[in-house]
Amino acid sequence: MTTAAEPRRPSPASMPAHRPAPITTFRELYLFGIDSASLPGNHQLVAYALAIHADADGQIPPEDQPRLTGLVLDTALHPGQVAVALMTLRQRGWIRQTRRRDRFEDADFILTIPRELEPRLRRRAAARRPQPTI
Repeated sequence: MTTAAEPRRPSPASMPAHRPAPITTFRELYLFGIDSASLPGNHQLVAYALAIHADADGQIPPEDQPRLTGLVLDTALHPGQVAVALMTLRQRGWIRQTRRRDRFEDADFILTIPRELEPRLRRRAAARRPQPTI
């Protein structure tokens, strides 16, 4: 009596090719930029944590603003590390505060892309789109 052969595990060769999804929103472009930016890991982590709270246009609604305490909880970093990351992201143009004088504990943030980097980033994002097959 023969038994059915066990199903084979898929190998990488049998998997479909990975094609990146096209970037269609500001938030996706922001994340693409953060991925390719030369930022320390902690700074990227804080940028990702802010992006989680943002809508497709990069705006964070007032009720979803993480503030310093929320970012500490989201990232498991020390408050000082988060504050340094926020300062660096603000100085490099990756975030903006609605009121510049607010402390990080009370500040509302908006995702931004550095003005001089945005055109180049859009070109790179467009170039990585899969080309339609005929």
